[in-house]
Amino acid sequence: MATTTSTSANPRRILLYVGIALGAALLLFAAFGLDDGRGDAPAVAEVAGSPEVVEGEPLPPGDEPADDPALDAPAPVVEGEDFDGNPVTIGDADAELIVFMASWCPACQAELPEMVEWLEAGGLPDGVELTSVATSLTDDRPNWPPQDWFEREGYEHPIIVDDAEGTIANAYGMTATPYWVALRDGQVQGRFPGQLPMEQVQQIAETLAAQ
Repeated sequence: MATTTSTSANPRRILLYVGIALGAALLLFAAFGLDDGRGDAPAVAEVAGSPEVVEGEPLPPGDEPADDPALDAPAPVVEGEDFDGNPVTIGDADAELIVFMASWCPACQAELPEMVEWLEAGGLPDGVELTSVATSLTDDRPNWPPQDWFEREGYEHPIIVDDAEGTIANAYGMTATPYWVALRDGQVQGRFPGQLPMEQVQQIAETLAAQ
Protein backbone atom coordinates (compact mmCIF):
# COMPACT_ATOMS: atom_id res chain seq x y z
CA MET A 1 0.00 0.00 0.00
CA ALA A 2 1.40 3.35 -1.04
CA THR A 3 2.04 5.99 1.60
CA THR A 4 0.77 9.49 0.88
CA THR A 5 2.36 12.63 2.33
CA SER A 6 0.05 15.50 3.30
CA THR A 7 0.99 18.86 1.78
CA SER A 8 -1.25 20.88 4.12
CA ALA A 9 0.50 23.20 6.59
CA ASN A 10 1.06 21.95 10.11
CA PRO A 11 -0.50 24.53 12.53
CA ARG A 12 2.07 23.82 15.22
CA ARG A 13 4.90 24.31 12.77
CA ILE A 14 3.41 27.65 11.60
CA LEU A 15 3.18 28.87 15.18
CA LEU A 16 6.79 27.84 15.74
CA TYR A 17 7.92 29.83 12.69
CA VAL A 18 5.90 32.88 13.76
CA GLY A 19 7.43 32.71 17.22
CA ILE A 20 10.93 32.54 15.77
CA ALA A 21 10.24 35.52 13.51
CA LEU A 22 8.87 37.60 16.38
CA GLY A 23 11.84 36.72 18.54
CA ALA A 24 14.23 37.79 15.81
CA ALA A 25 12.37 41.09 15.40
CA LEU A 26 12.58 41.79 19.11
CA LEU A 27 16.30 41.09 19.06
CA LEU A 28 16.75 43.55 16.18
CA PHE A 29 14.80 46.26 18.02
CA ALA A 30 16.87 45.67 21.13
CA ALA A 31 20.07 45.90 19.14
CA PHE A 32 19.27 48.96 17.07
CA GLY A 33 16.68 50.74 19.20
CA LEU A 34 12.96 51.20 18.72
CA ASP A 35 11.88 54.70 17.68
CA ASP A 36 9.81 56.11 20.57
CA GLY A 37 9.03 59.40 18.84
CA ARG A 38 11.66 61.32 20.79
CA GLY A 39 14.34 61.00 18.12
CA ASP A 40 17.44 62.80 19.31
CA ALA A 41 15.63 64.83 22.00
CA PRO A 42 18.01 66.01 24.75
CA ALA A 43 17.83 64.88 28.34
CA VAL A 44 16.82 67.22 31.16
CA ALA A 45 20.45 67.75 32.14
CA GLU A 46 21.18 69.10 28.66
CA VAL A 47 18.31 71.61 28.77
CA ALA A 48 18.18 72.71 32.41
CA GLY A 49 19.66 76.04 33.39
CA SER A 50 21.68 77.03 36.44
CA PRO A 51 19.67 79.90 37.91
CA GLU A 52 20.81 81.61 41.08
CA VAL A 53 18.80 83.70 43.53
CA VAL A 54 21.08 86.69 43.97
CA GLU A 55 18.81 88.81 46.16
CA GLY A 56 15.76 88.30 48.37
CA GLU A 57 13.98 85.47 50.12
CA PRO A 58 11.69 82.85 48.58
CA LEU A 59 8.03 83.81 48.42
CA PRO A 60 5.43 81.64 50.17
CA PRO A 61 3.22 79.54 47.88
CA GLY A 62 0.27 81.48 46.51
CA ASP A 63 -3.00 79.93 45.31
CA GLU A 64 -5.52 82.73 45.83
CA PRO A 65 -4.82 86.09 44.14
CA ALA A 66 -7.28 87.87 46.45
CA ASP A 67 -5.57 86.53 49.57
CA ASP A 68 -1.94 86.31 48.51
CA PRO A 69 0.50 86.38 51.45
CA ALA A 70 3.22 87.75 49.15
CA LEU A 71 1.40 90.94 48.10
CA ASP A 72 3.77 93.94 48.29
CA ALA A 73 6.63 91.66 49.35
CA PRO A 74 9.99 92.04 47.58
CA ALA A 75 10.39 89.47 44.84
CA PRO A 76 13.58 87.44 44.57
CA VAL A 77 16.04 88.61 41.95
CA VAL A 78 17.11 85.60 39.92
CA GLU A 79 19.91 85.46 37.39
CA GLY A 80 19.99 82.72 34.81
CA GLU A 81 20.17 82.04 31.09
CA ASP A 82 17.95 81.37 28.13
CA PHE A 83 18.21 78.23 25.99
CA ASP A 84 21.12 79.72 24.06
CA GLY A 85 23.13 80.66 27.13
CA ASN A 86 22.32 84.38 27.05
CA PRO A 87 21.96 86.00 30.49
CA VAL A 88 18.42 86.72 31.71
CA THR A 89 17.41 88.32 35.01
CA ILE A 90 13.97 88.55 36.61
CA GLY A 91 12.80 90.53 39.62
CA ASP A 92 14.68 93.78 39.00
CA ALA A 93 12.60 95.65 36.39
CA ASP A 94 10.39 98.68 37.00
CA ALA A 95 7.32 96.84 35.72
CA GLU A 96 7.43 93.15 34.96
CA LEU A 97 5.21 90.23 34.03
CA ILE A 98 6.60 86.76 34.60
CA VAL A 99 4.84 83.62 33.39
CA PHE A 100 5.93 80.13 34.42
CA MET A 101 5.40 77.55 31.67
CA ALA A 102 5.83 73.76 31.45
CA SER A 103 5.96 72.36 27.93
CA TRP A 104 3.99 69.22 28.89
CA CYS A 105 1.18 71.20 30.59
CA PRO A 106 -2.06 71.27 28.50
CA ALA A 107 -3.07 74.65 29.93
CA CYS A 108 0.35 76.08 28.99
CA GLN A 109 0.04 74.61 25.51
CA ALA A 110 -3.25 76.47 25.17
CA GLU A 111 -1.93 79.67 26.77
CA LEU A 112 1.28 80.15 24.77
CA PRO A 113 -0.24 80.63 21.28
CA GLU A 114 -2.82 83.03 22.74
CA MET A 115 -0.05 84.97 24.44
CA VAL A 116 1.97 85.11 21.21
CA GLU A 117 -1.08 86.42 19.35
CA TRP A 118 -1.62 89.04 22.07
CA LEU A 119 2.01 90.14 21.89
CA GLU A 120 1.99 90.33 18.10
CA ALA A 121 -1.12 92.51 18.32
CA GLY A 122 0.78 94.97 20.52
CA GLY A 123 -0.98 94.07 23.75
CA LEU A 124 2.04 94.47 26.02
CA PRO A 125 2.20 98.13 27.13
CA ASP A 126 5.39 100.14 26.78
CA GLY A 127 7.53 99.99 29.89
CA VAL A 128 6.34 96.52 30.95
CA GLU A 129 8.75 93.63 30.50
CA LEU A 130 7.58 90.07 29.93
CA THR A 131 9.71 87.02 30.71
CA SER A 132 8.73 83.37 30.51
CA VAL A 133 10.20 80.80 32.87
CA ALA A 134 10.64 77.34 31.33
CA THR A 135 10.11 75.18 34.39
CA SER A 136 9.02 71.72 35.62
CA LEU A 137 11.45 70.16 33.17
CA THR A 138 10.83 66.49 32.47
CA ASP A 139 11.92 64.62 29.37
CA ASP A 140 9.49 61.69 29.68
CA ARG A 141 6.32 63.69 29.05
CA PRO A 142 4.84 65.09 25.83
CA ASN A 143 6.04 68.17 23.96
CA TRP A 144 9.70 67.88 24.84
CA PRO A 145 12.06 69.72 24.53
CA PRO A 146 10.62 73.09 25.60
CA GLN A 147 12.86 75.23 23.40
CA ASP A 148 11.36 73.63 20.30
CA TRP A 149 7.88 74.34 21.62
CA PHE A 150 8.58 78.03 22.25
CA GLU A 151 10.14 78.38 18.82
CA ARG A 152 7.34 76.50 17.09
CA GLU A 153 4.75 78.81 18.63
CA GLY A 154 6.68 81.92 17.57
CA TYR A 155 7.45 83.22 21.06
CA GLU A 156 10.25 85.81 20.84
CA HIS A 157 10.36 87.44 24.30
CA PRO A 158 12.98 86.56 26.94
CA ILE A 159 12.98 83.10 28.49
CA ILE A 160 14.83 82.07 31.63
CA VAL A 161 15.38 78.32 32.03
CA ASP A 162 14.79 76.76 35.43
CA ASP A 163 16.94 73.93 36.73
CA ALA A 164 15.80 70.35 37.34
CA GLU A 165 15.12 71.16 41.00
CA GLY A 166 12.79 74.08 40.20
CA THR A 167 14.88 76.78 41.88
CA ILE A 168 12.99 79.65 40.21
CA ALA A 169 9.58 78.04 40.69
CA ASN A 170 10.29 77.53 44.38
CA ALA A 171 11.64 81.06 44.80
CA TYR A 172 8.41 82.52 43.44
CA GLY A 173 6.05 80.14 45.26
CA MET A 174 4.68 78.58 42.08
CA THR A 175 1.69 76.33 42.71
CA ALA A 176 0.52 75.58 39.17
CA THR A 177 1.37 76.12 35.53
CA PRO A 178 0.85 78.52 33.95
CA TYR A 179 1.69 80.83 36.86
CA TRP A 180 1.62 84.58 36.30
CA VAL A 181 3.47 87.03 38.54
CA ALA A 182 3.10 90.81 38.33
CA LEU A 183 5.89 92.97 39.79
CA ARG A 184 6.28 96.72 40.18
CA ASP A 185 9.61 98.10 41.40
CA GLY A 186 10.54 94.60 42.49
CA GLN A 187 7.45 94.12 44.66
CA VAL A 188 4.71 91.55 44.11
CA GLN A 189 1.49 93.10 42.80
CA GLY A 190 -0.23 89.81 42.16
CA ARG A 191 0.23 86.12 41.47
CA PHE A 192 -2.26 84.21 39.34
CA PRO A 193 -2.17 80.39 39.04
CA GLY A 194 -3.63 78.72 35.98
CA GLN A 195 -4.50 79.80 32.47
CA LEU A 196 -5.65 83.42 32.16
CA PRO A 197 -7.64 85.01 29.36
CA MET A 198 -5.57 87.57 27.52
CA GLU A 199 -8.08 90.25 28.45
CA GLN A 200 -7.12 89.73 32.08
CA VAL A 201 -3.40 89.72 31.23
CA GLN A 202 -3.93 92.96 29.35
CA GLN A 203 -5.61 94.52 32.38
CA ILE A 204 -2.81 93.39 34.69
CA ALA A 205 -0.16 94.75 32.33
CA GLU A 206 -1.93 98.10 31.92
CA THR A 207 -2.23 98.42 35.71
CA LEU A 208 1.51 97.85 36.05
CA ALA A 209 2.24 100.43 33.35
CA ALA A 210 0.05 103.04 35.02
CA GLN A 211 1.59 102.75 38.49
